[in-house]
Amino acid sequence: MVLYYLGDENVEYMVTNPSDGYPTTVDGVGAFVDPLHRFDAVTVTASKRLADRWSLFASYRWSRLWGNYEGFYRSDNDQANPAITGIFDFPPDDPSYTEIGVPEYGFRGDIRHLAEGGLLPNDRTHQLKLHGSYLLDAGLGLGASLLVSSGRPLTPMAASPVYDRAGEIPEAPRGSGIVTEDGFAGRTPWEWTLDGHADYPLALGRSRLVLQLDVFNLFGHQGVLTYDQNTEVVFGSLNPDFGRRTSYQPPRRVRLAVRYEF
Repeated sequence: MVLYYLGDENVEYMVTNPSDGYPTTVDGVGAFVDPLHRFDAVTVTASKRLADRWSLFASYRWSRLWGNYEGFYRSDNDQANPAITGIFDFPPDDPSYTEIGVPEYGFRGDIRHLAEGGLLPNDRTHQLKLHGSYLLDAGLGLGASLLVSSGRPLTPMAASPVYDRAGEIPEAPRGSGIVTEDGFAGRTPWEWTLDGHADYPLALGRSRLVLQLDVFNLFGHQGVLTYDQNTEVVFGSLNPDFGRRTSYQPPRRVRLAVRYEF
């Protein structure tokens, strides 16, 4: 990356599938590594079909999303460039980035953190889902859904010296956390939402009219979804919003519907 930054005429740009040691690098400095994307999970489910007026479906998943390659979409910097995200544009195991680029040209972070295996941005260690329903004597149907999930890992990200794009180079190992406006956090907060449902049928001869009410985020919980992880807005310019909240869970929403069944 240092040579590319300096506009060295010996730099070549290749479109290929990188792997351990391929393609070769200038003077053998640094090396490409194997892309790694691994998902391990254990899921426990329980279900009861509608009987005796009630039903239930429940699941809990423990999982780990681990590696150095997130996939066609890179969510840590919102880069939707299938197969050509910035992670493997340069040898990620390149010591010259910190040995030359940092002290001489003001590079931030360490490109070698891209090569290290760690928690990927969409890792959700714990996920709980509960869906239940109950049918009253008068024909009124009630339902509720509870969704609970642990937050996303946080990593401080510097801008690319070459692309001048924010969120490219980790300043610390993946998932090591950042200082947010709510204090130090290794992940975004837990996310949860409770949705409610009610429906009531009206007989119309052989057909019927069903009145339906859905309330999403019943309690109006608006937890933090994301923080600004970018230490720079562009290369060489610090980000004054680093660590601030950037998005929240959607507010309460209500949907009224009429369904005709025949």
